[in-house]
Amino acid sequence: MNTQAQALKQQGNDAFSKGKIGAAIDAYSEAICLEPSNAVYRTNRALCHQKKGSWQKVIDDCDEALKLDSTSVKAHYLLGAAAVELLHFALGIKALTRALELCRETTVSYKEDILKALLLARRRQWESKRQVSMGALERCEELLPELLTRSFAENELESEEELHEMHEALAEALELLRSRRAAHRVPDHFCCSISMELMLDPVITPSGVTFERSALREHLDKVGPFDPVTRRQLSIEQVAPNLALKAAIDEYVLERPWAYLSDF
Repeated sequence: MNTQAQALKQQGNDAFSKGKIGAAIDAYSEAICLEPSNAVYRTNRALCHQKKGSWQKVIDDCDEALKLDSTSVKAHYLLGAAAVELLHFALGIKALTRALELCRETTVSYKEDILKALLLARRRQWESKRQVSMGALERCEELLPELLTRSFAENELESEEELHEMHEALAEALELLRSRRAAHRVPDHFCCSISMELMLDPVITPSGVTFERSALREHLDKVGPFDPVTRRQLSIEQVAPNLALKAAIDEYVLERPWAYLSDF
């Protein structure tokens, strides 16, 4: 371990904590020059680039860090988040998924941030694909009725009534397709009654009521040590993960990326 490089790392940490991002980048860069085999210096600098919105520089630093340490949760996380900002959704989702997998092997304080970044990435990918598919659908809605009418005339079908029925069937099929591509209301039992948002870490109280862990913790800290529904005394140590509900929510969101941060 290079003592001088470690001192520069600390200098960078101090500058970062004071919001002096440029100075932090300079310190980490010097540390990298002195000890290029240390992946931490690169992920620290990547975090600085993230603060500045320099997404490609984040990716470059994280790529180098992962060559040195392929199990770096921070490198996978920052790489994934930066890739999503550059609309490289497949790369971003792959990196964020790997970061989340690595969290099972080690304790990471920002695991929830990684999960939220992954869900957001999948939602943004869905929005991007939906925009393209809805454009194609609108084009189909413009062209298909005309093509149907033309086919009717060319093939001399039996009656105008038959043509009308075909147009109605086509309209129903297109509407069904549009509905399948739209966001819908998230089931109430998947939402926390405190935050009214989709639960990512549902916990159940002794009275059998489930809440989002972070929302319940905030309630207990700021409002009082009691169950928001039953009003019985409650501490965060008394709750337990609702694993069955979490599994159901995870499956629901996997199939419906729009559900995260949904307004429905």
